[in-house]
Amino acid sequence: MRLWLGSAFAAVGVITAASVYLYVSNSSERVLSDRTTDLAVGRTITLADRVGDSRRDPRDLISGAEGAGFQAWYFDETGKLIAPIPGGIALERIPNRRAAIDAALAGGRYKAMLPGGELTAVAVPVFGQSRSISGVILSRYSNKKVLQGAIDKIRSDSLRALAIAFAIAIGAGFLVATAITMRIKQLARGAAEMADGEFDAPLHVSGRDEIGDLARALDSMRASLKESFGVLTADRDKLAAIFDGLTDAVIVVDDRGGVRFFNSAGAELLGPEGEPPEAMMAQLRRAADVGFAAHPALRIGDRAYAVEARGLPEENAVLAVARDRTDELRREFAERDFVSNAAHELRNPLAGISGAIEVLRDGAKDDPDARDHFLTRLAEDSERMGRLIQSLLTLARIESLGPSEVEVVDVGLAVEDVVAAVQQPRAIKLHVDVEPDLTAQGDPTMLRQVLIGLLGNAYKNTPAPGAVTVRGRRDGETEVVLEVIDTGTGIPSAEIERVFERFYRRSEARKQEGFGLGLAIARRMVSVMGGRIGATSVEGEGSTFWVRLPIAQPSPTPVA
Repeated sequence: MRLWLGSAFAAVGVITAASVYLYVSNSSERVLSDRTTDLAVGRTITLADRVGDSRRDPRDLISGAEGAGFQAWYFDETGKLIAPIPGGIALERIPNRRAAIDAALAGGRYKAMLPGGELTAVAVPVFGQSRSISGVILSRYSNKKVLQGAIDKIRSDSLRALAIAFAIAIGAGFLVATAITMRIKQLARGAAEMADGEFDAPLHVSGRDEIGDLARALDSMRASLKESFGVLTADRDKLAAIFDGLTDAVIVVDDRGGVRFFNSAGAELLGPEGEPPEAMMAQLRRAADVGFAAHPALRIGDRAYAVEARGLPEENAVLAVARDRTDELRREFAERDFVSNAAHELRNPLAGISGAIEVLRDGAKDDPDARDHFLTRLAEDSERMGRLIQSLLTLARIESLGPSEVEVVDVGLAVEDVVAAVQQPRAIKLHVDVEPDLTAQGDPTMLRQVLIGLLGNAYKNTPAPGAVTVRGRRDGETEVVLEVIDTGTGIPSAEIERVFERFYRRSEARKQEGFGLGLAIARRMVSVMGGRIGATSVEGEGSTFWVRLPIAQPSPTPVA
């Protein structure tokens, strides 16, 4: 812009200077041309005065007066040529010279522009010492020759002035353009900073002209934008915090299938290239076509999601919200299984009790052997119901607990108590491998109950001859790992994840007398202590059940 403005200012200056040059040059030439006759008359009169007043020979004065473009002749009072002799062709070419001489001898002046406009003829009388006419001076004045030098001088000075004017115009133009563009550049720089989101630096452009007014308007806009962007940023941060805090996945997909927005929960559903999950594409396309689509339990990977998708026509996009229902559905299934299994477990002993009572009422009470048999059955069924009810009450109580108070548990002492509390079957070897001074954060009573259940299951599921190992070790600087390892028949891989479900019992070959609640209770107890429980198994080779608890620094009096 500075180049264009400078060029424009320079062009204006050059045009102005050239116009002034042409006007002054033409005017000077015209004025000089107009004054030629006056100059010729004045010079001729001066020469006539010198001839009349001087005692010198008129021929010398006439000869000395000749110059570029000026010729003079001296005639006496009779009209005879005195000097120079001969008069030459120039004198012969003056028309009406006789009339001019006569007019001068009569005391008048004669002047006339000769044909062609380049020559002027002048005749004036010569007054002698007695102030009487003693002769005539006839002169011829060439405008072109006389004025050429003056015109050349004027033109030379005019060209020099024009060059100076050019330089001044160009310099001044670029200075003015630089002054303007520098201020505009400051405005452009400030506008660029505002476009980049920088609103702290004010615009320092002074002046009461239009650029100053524009700068003040931009600075006012900067302050307003700063305030507006501050509000928008705060709202955006709030929305971002809300979206990131949502457990539901929120994804915005444009009409070309690109993901425009997603929250932290939605990031887990996106593909390796950031694309929406393939299972959701049918709902997204339907929402884009009709405005809304939903699915109560859409399977994405190994999880189930309730998906709602709404079209955003103004944005050319679709908003999808996916809520993970996997745990909810599992809980619903587990609750249904729990009710069904609890009813089944209670139905058998109740049926046995009802049958025994009916038989006794029908007369078996009078037969000592039959009475003792049915009373024994009644006792066994009632004991079974008592165990089931106690297990259900224990599970309910554990489920209602929150995180327990943290205590420092000496893992070695806890393992010794568990080994002593569980009867070791014959032909089953027991190995205990616990690192010294191993302590964990947890509840000592719950930890003992969990380990007793795991060790009892290992004994029951390990046929003779076999071996069971109880191991305790540190895993890094943060966790303690307790493992109960058996050499039993193992657990099928399809059942590993289900062994911790309530009332779940494995295939007939591995069924025992329990109700399938022990591992569910153990998992809840470990969760209350802030730890994790799991299992790994190879069918036909054995299983490993592990418990991970936060590590604790040993205290002088650890809780055993």
